[in-house]
Amino acid sequence: MRRNAAAGARVIKVMVSGGGLTPGGPRPWETQFSTAELEVVVEVARAAGLPVAAHAHGTEGIIAAVNAGVDTIEHCTWMSEDGTIKVRDDVLTTIIDRGIRVCPTVSPHWRMLPQLFGAERAEAMIAGIRYMAEAGVRLIAGTDAGVQRSGFDGLVSSLGFYDHLGLSADRVIAMATAEAADALGLGGHTGRLAPGYSADLLVVDGDPLDDLGRLGDVRTVVAAGRHHHPAQS
Repeated sequence: MRRNAAAGARVIKVMVSGGGLTPGGPRPWETQFSTAELEVVVEVARAAGLPVAAHAHGTEGIIAAVNAGVDTIEHCTWMSEDGTIKVRDDVLTTIIDRGIRVCPTVSPHWRMLPQLFGAERAEAMIAGIRYMAEAGVRLIAGTDAGVQRSGFDGLVSSLGFYDHLGLSADRVIAMATAEAADALGLGGHTGRLAPGYSADLLVVDGDPLDDLGRLGDVRTVVAAGRHHHPAQS
């Protein structure tokens, strides 16, 4: 972690549970670090002024990450070894009280979940995210881009999942902007349109408050004050 910080890392991410992509590696519900080890991760990261992101599918890994005091939990799927998915209310209360952000990493192809995991398990995963949203968890939007079926241009498609859950468009946009920036420790200078903030603007055709899909109708982008036009077909 100190080497990463010295090299310029802005976030420390720890694989609390397995991810299912490494041949012979731990399964997604299996925990790879104890709470005591994760407390060291958080302590060293804090000393470097860096937030800690915890990849955690399994319930036991989620509990360890929460107890250690991480800043964000990626996936937060609440998996058990027997394949069941059930949110732990006591742990959820701590997540809310501590303001820990949760990024469900919804795939751009979220409508395929029943085909990939089976209808019953997919519905349990969706229900878990809905339950966290309704309970008041500070969700942030992300897609786990880079893994199978999740390209780097899929954010707008994934945001449709939260519309499917019934979340308001303004909340979903905040999850992808202000809340995400805050979670990464960047909320002091980006993620909002305000005096003194970085000039990071997305100009689209239409009102995304009426239709989140409009976020994909990009007309121009201003990044850190530099103007970029999308490639013309």
